[in-house]
Amino acid sequence: MNTGLYWFEHDLRLQDNQALSQLLQEVKQAHLIYIFQPKWFVVNDFGHCAMGQHRYRFLRESLHDLQQQLNSNGQQLHIYYGEPDAIIMKLHEQYEFTHVAKHFHTGVYECNQFERMSQLLQSDKINSKPQVMTANSYTLYNENDLPMSVANLPDVFSPFRRKLEKDAIPQAPIKLDLNYLPAPCESEPSIANDLPKILGSDPILAKHNKTVQQLIGGETQARAQMQYYTFGTQGLSTYKETRNGLEGWDFSSKLSPWLAAGCISARQVAEWINEYEGTYGANDSTYWLFFELLWREFYQWQQYKYGHQMYQHTGIQQHTPTGGHQPDMFVRWCNGSTDYPIINACMRQLKHTGFMSNRGRQLVASCLVHELGLNWQYGAAYFEQMLIDFDPASNWGNWQYLAGVGSDPRGLRRFNLAKQTQTYDPDGEFIAYWSSYTSL
Repeated sequence: MNTGLYWFEHDLRLQDNQALSQLLQEVKQAHLIYIFQPKWFVVNDFGHCAMGQHRYRFLRESLHDLQQQLNSNGQQLHIYYGEPDAIIMKLHEQYEFTHVAKHFHTGVYECNQFERMSQLLQSDKINSKPQVMTANSYTLYNENDLPMSVANLPDVFSPFRRKLEKDAIPQAPIKLDLNYLPAPCESEPSIANDLPKILGSDPILAKHNKTVQQLIGGETQARAQMQYYTFGTQGLSTYKETRNGLEGWDFSSKLSPWLAAGCISARQVAEWINEYEGTYGANDSTYWLFFELLWREFYQWQQYKYGHQMYQHTGIQQHTPTGGHQPDMFVRWCNGSTDYPIINACMRQLKHTGFMSNRGRQLVASCLVHELGLNWQYGAAYFEQMLIDFDPASNWGNWQYLAGVGSDPRGLRRFNLAKQTQTYDPDGEFIAYWSSYTSL
């Protein structure tokens, strides 16, 4: 009997999951897993963990939703904590899988992880070697859809966008028939209930903030939010005009946390945009949300092209930026206790919610690099720990952009904080609201 192992990671959904669909077509029994990795919770060289409590909470909710969907259709999700190589090899010894699958991701660590898993399962030490499978549904386009090789990808967004819009078509999302899921393998205990003890308690949240209340993990909530923002409120029709707002639920789609966790795919969002345009017509706003998906796409393939350079101080340009590390000043920036009220409000918002508007992220990054003269990598690492919607390519790519070592052809981007405050918080409401929250 064909038996399969599927390893969920950045694809916490059942629909439009190409790798999962391919595996389930090949096997009669399937063991579906998620692995919490110890390295995510170890303090790194920048003084932060890869995963903070906000994203951990959102991730737990996403896994719970996935678990419920699977249970409703006769399957199970098994959650492990430990080193992936050891866990997968132990599971293979137990079940002797004929097929092992994991979705494709452009990240250097994810790619290396998949290669290492493949090599282990195909090594001479393994008597029963499974077929190792992968497929991509994380990006809008597959690699062979791109109108140029990865090595020849433009290092600037605009030519990349123009080329894709002219010569490429996004992949259509695929449907999974939940009525025909393979049976689960032999049941075993899950450690899901023990994870809070391992990783600590939930964060202290801004309880009355609407953003916090509605950022709930899971494919079910992701689809609900997409429906709400498009056909519910028709917020998509004004997205371009409202997207730079600093506070509030409806000024932007808020889809980024679900995209980052893989609760929804970029291909599904693109399909919904097309459906909305078919019903209500296209305008600059509907295009602009797709435009933002293309920015996401750009950074994903940049990451695939440059690998570790995405994380280096000199960036993809291999240019040494100005600025060093001043611990005291950096802590003030993190805590929202600088000399700049708009920065303090944004950073307190991040600390208490795990979320910050795109405009806010640009402002605080510009402040760290230009006003405070600090090393951009520390800011990127802090965002990695704090953001619910952390995505390695988008986060580190955007920080490189602001620091002048990334994809920006103009070089350093410096925002006038006084002017930005007058434009986006003219009455001081945003600053006043977040000044009531402690900086510590």
